[in-house]
Amino acid sequence: MYKTKTRKLHRSITLIAVIPLLITVLSGSLYSLFQYFGLDFFWLMKIHTGNFFFINLQPLFTPVVGLLTIFAIISGLFLFPRSKIKYPD
Repeated sequence: MYKTKTRKLHRSITLIAVIPLLITVLSGSLYSLFQYFGLDFFWLMKIHTGNFFFINLQPLFTPVVGLLTIFAIISGLFLFPRSKIKYPD
């Protein structure tokens, strides 16, 4: 029972977190790749930091992505099986 609630919580957190994390990873990686070839696509860095052209979420985007990542990691750690071996005294 406890395990199923933890799985549902982890699943809901990761479904919410996957979109901003994917945006951050893809825009940052593409920006670095283009910089290597001498191309400057600064709009990718704006997307990377949360400025989505008409909607500026820069003050909220980084903390939200960070907190979602921390919650997903913590809820994922609770999914690891616990040891059932009992040590003798």
